[in-house]
Amino acid sequence: SILIEKEKRARQAVASHLLELLEAIDVDGSGCICADELQQALADDEIVLFMRALQVDFHNASDLLNMLDSDGDGTVDVVEFVDGMQRIQGEAKSA
Repeated sequence: SILIEKEKRARQAVASHLLELLEAIDVDGSGCICADELQQALADDEIVLFMRALQVDFHNASDLLNMLDSDGDGTVDVVEFVDGMQRIQGEAKSA
């Protein structure tokens, strides 16, 4: 169906944007985001605007980290980041 294909392309585009965002936040290039990197990111107007465009609006780094860190290790890897941000976006759209 055309609608299913359109939805699939939209999800792929969002995932691509989320990976760009992850790269911008991941200052040390480790592939994971720690609390300090997230705090720095939330102080960067460009990153905050990018997050808002994705319908993710957080000012508190620890709250966001806790929502994204599904395995509780204190860092957010690529899978946790993309899955968590898409989950947050879904909650924002349904609210």
